Amino acid sequence: MERRVFMGLVLVASLIGGGVAMAASVKLSGPEIEALLSGNTITGTWSGTAYRQYYAPDGTTIYVPEGGRADEGRWRTNPDTNDYESWWRSTGWTPYALVRVGEDAYAWINGDRQEPFRVLPGRQIE
Repeated sequence: MERRVFMGLVLVASLIGGGVAMAASVKLSGPEIEALLSGNTITGTWSGTAYRQYYAPDGTTIYVPEGGRADEGRWRTNPDTNDYESWWRSTGWTPYALVRVGEDAYAWINGDRQEPFRVLPGRQIE
């Protein structure tokens, strides 16, 4: 009997712990996204591919996948939804939520996945 109670408590603690970890991600507002990205470079993975991306203050962006060719696009935030929006020739304007997942750690919400990235100061892309 004591073993079942102990195992039940362990299960409840693990579920609570998982809930706390999920609650730790916080959606950024449009102004927070602009302050974070404008004039900076990010490095991360998108669908398993490493990349770097620079966000110019004028709303242009350069995306460079590892082992691939650079692509130029545009970026902005939507004041009504607080989403980041990117424009590429292949897709047009597409919205994404951006969340803080830890100290100096962020992620894009891509469908049901988080795509992690870190911010590097200034333009750190060729």
